[in-house]
Amino acid sequence: MPHEVRMPQLGMVQDSGVIVAWLKRNGDPVRAGDPVFEVETDKATMEVEAAADGYLSGVTAAEGDDVPVGGLIAMIVEDEGDVEAAGTGASVAEPVPAPGAHAASRPDPGPERQETPALAERAMPEPVAAGRVLASPKARRLATERGIDLHLLRAQGIAEPIHVADLDAAIAVGGNSALSAVVDPTDFDELLDRSRTADRTRLLASFAAGAWRATFDASSVSVAIRGLDGSLEIVANPDRGGVGDPESPVLTLVDLCGTRIHRYASARDGLTLCVARSAAGYDLLLAFAEARLPLSNAVALVENIAARIENPLLQLL
Repeated sequence: MPHEVRMPQLGMVQDSGVIVAWLKRNGDPVRAGDPVFEVETDKATMEVEAAADGYLSGVTAAEGDDVPVGGLIAMIVEDEGDVEAAGTGASVAEPVPAPGAHAASRPDPGPERQETPALAERAMPEPVAAGRVLASPKARRLATERGIDLHLLRAQGIAEPIHVADLDAAIAVGGNSALSAVVDPTDFDELLDRSRTADRTRLLASFAAGAWRATFDASSVSVAIRGLDGSLEIVANPDRGGVGDPESPVLTLVDLCGTRIHRYASARDGLTLCVARSAAGYDLLLAFAEARLPLSNAVALVENIAARIENPLLQLL
């Protein structure tokens, strides 16, 4: 007998789930225990397994659909001949025409395959700002912390669901815009003069992390420090004493103070903060891609970093 495939309840307070991806297609053979589809809730993305052997039939939900818990989304039938088309009540072997339809009432579709309603809806391009972007919970959290707009990633062709690796690849694409600022050096220079153990680069990394945390309300922030010798060190939460395990860095810091070099921006490193020292003060240069970091967020970040260099006490607040 046919077996119903319904949206499972994966959490105590879950009301619905989003179909992230179908791992089996309509008409595919399945065995009990085979992963059939991925579903996203507020807390997790999980695979849902088949509860019976047979053939997937009558799929009614497309990827991206938000389905109430208990909602019927497909069937598993015993015989391949009983498979029904996705989004319809029609048998695959014997399509049933819509009631009242006449050949002269619509143009001949020709040899091209007719899409079912569910597939046709998925084929339509979506506006950049519209609709929920499918992403794993961790990718969604990190995107918020890093100021990355998931809608823009989708618009650039990154396939959904978006995972953490997709965010890392997006950051690695590099920057094509730049913001610069000149900061009064008085208080920061005084701090460095008074402390024999202060490490300027580490302090700058802590200012960058603190500014990022404040700008994007991030819980964990790692910063990459690139040396002029090509070295790269990733520091977890430098504004909090380096506590925690390093994650993908939100930006790369290049400290040019003490050199003749005034500007540096790397396409490979993506979001790059360059700090140089001139007669006017500390020169900040943030290189970024506006598709990854909107201009308003970049401005807020630079202003926040500049304020901390200008008044290091802000880092303690």
